[in-house]
Amino acid sequence: MDGTRDPTGCENISIVLRFVDENYVIIERLLTIATAVAGDAKTLTQTLIAEIRKVGLSTDTIVSQVYDGASLMSGRHGGVQRLLQDELGREIPYVHCFNHQLHLVVVHAMSGERAIEDLFNICNVLYKFTRKPTVAAHYQGNTLKRLLEQRWTGHLATVQIILKSFQDIVELLRHVENSASFPADLRMEAAGLLSRILKPSFKFHTQIICKILSLLEPANRMMQSEEMDLQTAVQLVNTSGSSNREWQVRASGKWSSVALGRTATVICTFCIPTMGTRSRPVRNTGGKVTEMTLQRRSW
Repeated sequence: MDGTRDPTGCENISIVLRFVDENYVIIERLLTIATAVAGDAKTLTQTLIAEIRKVGLSTDTIVSQVYDGASLMSGRHGGVQRLLQDELGREIPYVHCFNHQLHLVVVHAMSGERAIEDLFNICNVLYKFTRKPTVAAHYQGNTLKRLLEQRWTGHLATVQIILKSFQDIVELLRHVENSASFPADLRMEAAGLLSRILKPSFKFHTQIICKILSLLEPANRMMQSEEMDLQTAVQLVNTSGSSNREWQVRASGKWSSVALGRTATVICTFCIPTMGTRSRPVRNTGGKVTEMTLQRRSW
């Protein structure tokens, strides 16, 4: 279950059920998208129970619950996971969504590096700047993505777009800076942004982040697969963690530097487990990740 607030202030709640049919096949289905006037934990819990019972299902068959890590959902005392157990009078294990965990780990790791934090602060200012009506009318590049802390895919999309539309962004900022038709504060903002993105370090960091997040993107897609099970998710997370530890321990042997002007860029390998027993290449990975096999591959 997850929710998002619409422009009217109502909470739109998506409820997805995962169950086993009579042939012991795991099936995942969207139950409903409900609407609630409030987004507090008690309202979400009551809505969840009501929607399940509305379609004739019994809450007695709920064996686990999976949400993101927000305190509203995961809180030990007042979160949805706790209130649901209290309402039904029994223990129902809560699992923190593994895909959200991957997102949060990546975002927190990046925010620990000041240069990368500065990069995304600039990206965020650029996003807001290009959305201003008077500016958007002159922008010819791809639309920048809004950055969300819990979804690093937005960070990947942002750096990809900046690299692809870099010249369009530069031309936009120069146009705003040098055009008297724009107010002074907007021209000053454009000048400041232009000076930041023209620094060699900006494009260098953008390329590095794009490379690293692109390496993690297959794991992100695998986490969202309907065929993903809890055991494989645990193995995927554990292997990703061990890979990072191996990078630290064997940094001198596993990291290569490639001259890029006066700056060195880091090239690294990333190891992830693949799933199950089938052998089917995952699309867009160049055949380097095979789905449904429990083995490690470095790429």
